[in-house]
Amino acid sequence: MIEDLSNWAVLIGDAGIVIGAMTAILNYQLKGFRDNQRLQYRYEICSFAGDLRNGIHKTRQEFEAIFEMYDRYEDIVKKLNQKNSYIDSEMAYIKEQYRILS
Repeated sequence: MIEDLSNWAVLIGDAGIVIGAMTAILNYQLKGFRDNQRLQYRYEICSFAGDLRNGIHKTRQEFEAIFEMYDRYEDIVKKLNQKNSYIDSEMAYIKEQYRILS
């Protein structure tokens, strides 16, 4: 009976190592996924601001979508412990253009 318990202890110990490794891999993948999202949102926000600067008119729905995207961007940046003042200035410009539209 004691041998059976020691076998279980080994298996549980091995499972703990495997679970720890899997957790590390998943955390690494999640960080990469968030970083890719951050870059995509950054591109979309910069592109939107560039369109406005080039005289391309945007609808209220498009503005609302970019505001929502910016909120998601901010969540990701906080989780990654990063900051990007360039995006903040682009959003200030977008918000000013939205104010003018209203």
